[in-house]
Amino acid sequence: MSLLAELQRSFCDALRTSDAPDSALLSQLQDDDLALQRFQVYRNNFIVLNGDALADMFPVVKRLVGEEAFRMLATAYVRQHPPKDRTLLLYGDLFADFLDSIPELSGLPYLSDVARLEFAWTAAYHAADALPLQPDQLQDLSEEAFAKLQLRAHPSLQLLASDFPIYRIWSVNQSDDQDELISLDEGGCRLIVIRPDNEVQVRVVPVGEFEFVKRLLASATIGEAFEETIQTDPEFDLGRFFSRHLFDGTFCTA
Repeated sequence: MSLLAELQRSFCDALRTSDAPDSALLSQLQDDDLALQRFQVYRNNFIVLNGDALADMFPVVKRLVGEEAFRMLATAYVRQHPPKDRTLLLYGDLFADFLDSIPELSGLPYLSDVARLEFAWTAAYHAADALPLQPDQLQDLSEEAFAKLQLRAHPSLQLLASDFPIYRIWSVNQSDDQDELISLDEGGCRLIVIRPDNEVQVRVVPVGEFEFVKRLLASATIGEAFEETIQTDPEFDLGRFFSRHLFDGTFCTA
């Protein structure tokens, strides 16, 4: 490893801790008796700015735990998982798992799934565009050929299942103006997050719809996905599903 690479690694490692930087590192910086002061300013900016990016990504989580607690969580996350990309648009992909690892948050068992929903929303917002599937692309297919078809989901589509009513928690906490109490006894939910046009949609879907799309995402044909889905939900209506979603942007051209 080159001396420059070693210096860069040492510098980055020092940013992630609250301890004083090693004297050997400081000796490599500009020697005007201000190296430590400048480093502390840089480290503070590193923690604060990346923490701000997390606050922008997870506003509902921030509201649920409070400003002070969120800042502490963000600081710990930044130190444990510093950004690896030049852009911070999708920084926080491990934040939900990080929240799961904090024992003090065990009283908020839904919090990590709320974080997953918030990240899915942002990921969908920044996903690639795609042309929606058109009726004329399928109009000449026989029933047998249609059953053997593999549908391509919109690049933004994501599935999220939770044992908690995270959609209601997320919806109610979109602003400080709402203060509705939500009981965890409402049960879990299954969500499709997608941006088929200009706006991200969060759809609460029944188990059959969720399982059918899940199998399509796993490259099953329409026929295979349907046969597997009705094992889980015998009431799943394939015709009804396609009448609503086949050409609404859920699926796109190859």
